[in-house]
Amino acid sequence: MSRWQRLAFRSRQFDPRTIPGLKLWLNAANTSSMTFNGSTVSQVNDLSGNGFHATQATANNQPTYQATGFNGRPTLLFDATDSITSSATIADYFLTPTTSPTSVIVMACYMPSLIQSGTFIFGSDAQANGRVFFSSHFGGSSLIFDIANVTNGRVLAGSQTNTGWTTPHILTAYRIGAIMSVRRNGVEITGKTNASGNYSATTAKLQIGKCDGGNFNQQYVSEFVAYGAALTATQISAVERGLARKWGVTL
Repeated sequence: MSRWQRLAFRSRQFDPRTIPGLKLWLNAANTSSMTFNGSTVSQVNDLSGNGFHATQATANNQPTYQATGFNGRPTLLFDATDSITSSATIADYFLTPTTSPTSVIVMACYMPSLIQSGTFIFGSDAQANGRVFFSSHFGGSSLIFDIANVTNGRVLAGSQTNTGWTTPHILTAYRIGAIMSVRRNGVEITGKTNASGNYSATTAKLQIGKCDGGNFNQQYVSEFVAYGAALTATQISAVERGLARKWGVTL
């Protein structure tokens, strides 16, 4: 391998641990971190070092591993019933959840097709224990990102067509105190600067895929990182660029 090839290889190997505050890191490219049940996956180990592994004991609800499903790279395919649940609770992956909820989530994902019937991407396993709720097409074509289940703790964006959602992308959703934002490929779709509302219950676990009884559509997820820290704009962009390079996505 030439020097330039080595440099190009290293440039794709972004390590989320280089950004402070990492709480959860799931990576479908790291097959040694996953427990396989034939072609499906029953556990994805947390690579952050915090031990917040994500599991699914029910075989019919386990995501399917695909070696080349995301721009020719590995991915997990979640169908209409699939999910994995991390042991990380709101108290784990949020900073100060009861006074000023702060968490940044970035993921490499896309939908192979779009059914506008309430597509959940991630959220709480039991919303009564603390609501985190992200749907790209809630009740039809409206994006909703909800923290703490209060009006001022959510952002919305209507008229979400298939543009951008059915091709591999980097999705970012965060609340940092009063600031909320949802970004795709580094561009904000919706946000606010006056968010409010805190958690009284913080024991809900983080779930990827079908969440707490909601509708779900097919979804590819290749990497998922969560930070319990007030990342700067520069740090958020660094995570987005790092994942984009790794997964062949153009920002």
